[in-house]
Amino acid sequence: MAVCARWIFRFCAKLMDVLAVLFNPILPVFAIMAGGFVAGRAGWVSLADARVINRFAMTVLLPIFVFNLISTAPMAQFPLQEVALYAAVEAAVFTGAFVLARFAFHRDPAESVLLAFCCIFVNNALYVLPISILLYGPDAVLPVTSVVTVDSIVTFAGAMIALQWIGMGRAQPRAVLMSLIRTPLIIGIAFGVLVGLTQFPLPGPLKTFVQFNGDGAAPVALFALGVVLSKTRFAWDRVVISFTLIKLFAFPALLWTVFVFAGKFDGDGWARNSQFLMASAGPAGAMGFSLALLHNIRSDAIAQIVVWTSLLSLVSLAVLA
Repeated sequence: MAVCARWIFRFCAKLMDVLAVLFNPILPVFAIMAGGFVAGRAGWVSLADARVINRFAMTVLLPIFVFNLISTAPMAQFPLQEVALYAAVEAAVFTGAFVLARFAFHRDPAESVLLAFCCIFVNNALYVLPISILLYGPDAVLPVTSVVTVDSIVTFAGAMIALQWIGMGRAQPRAVLMSLIRTPLIIGIAFGVLVGLTQFPLPGPLKTFVQFNGDGAAPVALFALGVVLSKTRFAWDRVVISFTLIKLFAFPALLWTVFVFAGKFDGDGWARNSQFLMASAGPAGAMGFSLALLHNIRSDAIAQIVVWTSLLSLVSLAVLA
């Protein structure tokens, strides 16, 4: 009984820590999505307007944000073995989720890619990272930082390449490559990697430019999401339930299993590597929805998965914290 009481007390204490971060900075950040929802319901902003706003975020602001994120990340300090295991689990979950969407739920290839993408691309930058900073301090969040960086370079770019390939049908690899080279997001990722690896010092005015404009990517994209949500009928159908559960439970459970078998939680490994588990348990990032709007892909289930995982992940993060 005493052990149970201590566990309940510890869980409540961690939940309060998570809720403290929820009220600041997470809720103020997501308030702009609520503003988009109100604007959509009031008829001030239409779905067509939301698509234009989202296109501006995805083709102008987000490439700048991703460049700034990657170019300033301490890539030389990343725990490479743990990051590699995390990426391998992402690949396995993505493959299983894509097969489920494509062949069990009969969704088209592009939507299947984004449903699977929602299962592995976590809102770590705006959600899990602030919680980790509160719990562990700003100098001890390298695992989450490494996941954010690798997801921006590999996972996000991989989804873009897959959508580009699907959108071009039977196009030759050279045609797909040339299309990718002209894609602003891929350009931002490539230049970010180049500057990050070479540690090339950016001039002061350029630093100010990328910081000022990059910071606008998230609120603009979230506002567009709010507008679309105002026109979306919420329904707990099989697709929404299945991919919400994969994101919140299957992904973290598989990552935990792999880390245990790899000995990454032995000794002081839990204290060092538990942030990878937290990174996997966070909510689906809004970028899956933004990519759907950008490429004119069905987005109703994707938008709902983003919302439901954002709400339900509070409990899972409190358990892991």
